[in-house]
Amino acid sequence: MLIAAESLLRRWPLLLAFAALTPSLHSANAPRPNILFIAVDDLGSVLHSAGDRVASTPNLDRLAATGVRFDRAYCQIPLCNPTRASLLTGLRPDATGVYDLARHFRASVPEVVTLPQLFKNHGWFSARVGKLYHYDVPSGIGTDGLDDMPSWNVVVNPRGRDVTDAAQIVNPTPQKPVSAALSWLRAEGTDEEQTDGLIATAAIRLLEQSRGKPFFLGVGFFRPHTPFVAPKKYFDLYPLEKIIPVEIVRDDLDDIVRPDGKPVFKPGGIGFFAEIDQANLHKQAQRAYLANISYVDYCLGVLFEALKKSKYADNT
Repeated sequence: MLIAAESLLRRWPLLLAFAALTPSLHSANAPRPNILFIAVDDLGSVLHSAGDRVASTPNLDRLAATGVRFDRAYCQIPLCNPTRASLLTGLRPDATGVYDLARHFRASVPEVVTLPQLFKNHGWFSARVGKLYHYDVPSGIGTDGLDDMPSWNVVVNPRGRDVTDAAQIVNPTPQKPVSAALSWLRAEGTDEEQTDGLIATAAIRLLEQSRGKPFFLGVGFFRPHTPFVAPKKYFDLYPLEKIIPVEIVRDDLDDIVRPDGKPVFKPGGIGFFAEIDQANLHKQAQRAYLANISYVDYCLGVLFEALKKSKYADNT
């Protein structure tokens, strides 16, 4: 399998390293490993194991302690759709032609073989639950978004209570422009009713289905992408007095320019955030972000525990 796909594998150095460390990939008699590929949307280095003094992320911390954490990893471009297309095709944005949130990479490279498609083509059962390729959030939740059907044998698109309760999301921005970073909801109901809880449940259901072949399971969580929606108990983990506010420099964005030399932001534009901070909204938004991270961490813990108890625990 690896010899036939060598030219493709060069696009994914991490997969090459994985192959070098996994003897079963080179042996016709050894079982081929299962792959659990997890994406967490808009998760920064806000992890206890990465040095954050406030975040509660025990499951991600355990994963970091037993694996490899890349402390100097860089995205191809600071925008969702181009980055996801780049990650999953192994191609840079100038090759995929994706620079915005609307274009699909196959418009430019229709014959490209994606990472999950590579496994699928070589006998793995390839399945996706939630957001791997780009989605609009929250409007795209429950749809295929900008998915890539050749990548998968099966797709599951959960749609949870966070979507049906969207009208309750608060955005206390005191003036225009309205900031999506200031949208949150201390949600009612259980963890399992939210979209990310449903994603964990669906992923576990796929793990439990015996299919007689190795699997590539892509599991994509929507939080902590805005709006920050999580059950109330995760907000309660972070009293406002424990939130360490981000330092705001009023002219910090003034020197950011477009290729034509025009400024991206109005001079002093970040002053807007300085003004909202006077009302403590900045700290509230940080708390909401942290609450969403801890909620996703819980969902990951449920998934990890199910994998640990499954027959695939030693070969995934």
